[in-house]
Amino acid sequence: MKGNVRADRLPADLSLTPTPPPVTVIQEPLDGGLPLDPPPLGAAPAPQELGFLFDPPPLGAAPAPPEQALLPGLDPALQGPAPLLLAGVAPYGSWSAPSPDERRARWWRALAAFAVAAASVIFVVAIAARAITARMPGVTAEAFAMTPVSRALLLASRSARDGAAAKVLVAPEVFARWQGSTPPPAIRHDGYASIRGGVLFTPDSFRPTGSSYDLLLHFHGNTQLVRESAEVAGLNAAVAVINLGIGSGAYEDLYAQPGVYESLLADIDRALAQRGLPIPRLRRVALSSWSAGYGAVAKILELRRGTDTLDAILVTDGIHCGFAPEQPSGLNTLQLASFARAAQLAASGQLLFTITHSEIDPITYASSSATASYLLGAAAGHPVEREPARDAPPHLRLRAAEGAVSKKLEKQMIPTTEASLGGLHVRGFRGNTPEHHMAHLLQMASTVLPELVERWREGGDPLPQGR
Repeated sequence: MKGNVRADRLPADLSLTPTPPPVTVIQEPLDGGLPLDPPPLGAAPAPQELGFLFDPPPLGAAPAPPEQALLPGLDPALQGPAPLLLAGVAPYGSWSAPSPDERRARWWRALAAFAVAAASVIFVVAIAARAITARMPGVTAEAFAMTPVSRALLLASRSARDGAAAKVLVAPEVFARWQGSTPPPAIRHDGYASIRGGVLFTPDSFRPTGSSYDLLLHFHGNTQLVRESAEVAGLNAAVAVINLGIGSGAYEDLYAQPGVYESLLADIDRALAQRGLPIPRLRRVALSSWSAGYGAVAKILELRRGTDTLDAILVTDGIHCGFAPEQPSGLNTLQLASFARAAQLAASGQLLFTITHSEIDPITYASSSATASYLLGAAAGHPVEREPARDAPPHLRLRAAEGAVSKKLEKQMIPTTEASLGGLHVRGFRGNTPEHHMAHLLQMASTVLPELVERWREGGDPLPQGR
């Protein structure tokens, strides 16, 4: 084994080293004591005295029996009692692992010592914070409600003239609570989050002050157009847009499955948490639809479990049903049952239910104008005569609408009739072309959304759940 280098950079000698002779320890002092001078060179070695052998035996060798082990070169008569030779035993005595009970006792003693030290520190901080608080004027009960550590940091930071030190030393929510306000959550307003069947927007107009939020859940329509409409109207709500197909059948089939609507709301909660809203808590829901999207609203109204607080329904040119000649209205009213119940709640002031319709007649099924008239009568208990409309809504030009309809074909919303029963509002508009139908979506920021903005701006607690 060559090549190892010593500290002085010379090769180390790795040849075998002879084993030194055993080291012995005198058990009993001799009469003359221990010799201080070494024996002269060449002299015969002195006989080994009785003592303890510290050298371990060779590997595999059996230990010498402790009963009668004799040292060579010593008269047996001088050995006295049988000597104790520790062959293969550590020179400083034996060691064994502590028992489980002993380890457990050690652990509890260490834990108790740590608890005493921690309690002492907390006690000192609490006493100091309370003493400082009692001497400072203007300290509110809000400060006493904090933990001792937070209160101590807060009070220490109040010496800063502009309060900047408080923001550094104390958590933001604690500092805001001391100031009597809650910091608004940091919401992402760019992009969107994917949810089942659509997307979730947090538009620029969405400015929650805490974890509670309102939701506009819209079915069928250009996603960016719905988002921009909410922003233009100033709606302080998250906006979800679901698109499943062209006809109402796809919406009805999906939301006819119990629990799908509630799963969607849970999905929206998770998406809002990802976009910065801490511990989202749904406050109020507005169901909105255009054209075929009414199919989802109809089934949600029929099957919802009432765990949400439904506060508004906005339908733009899109409630239809089949015909039933045996009915006085000629309409298949069973298909309108969930909307009829909602119209009755709205008439009593428990909901906002606003409907717009065009003059389009699909011929093979009932028009949105015919179903709106039926719902008015169902809410009032008798047919309702509509009045001529008075004011036309402003015409809006949205960036998201560019290219959806050419400017030559774009239609303005010209009102024809209107009627209101409590929170139920029905307004008819002129036109029977696809462009007139499209205008109900393009102009929702000037027709149905202002009513929702006004209702939610008034504040007030939402109605109890279970409607």
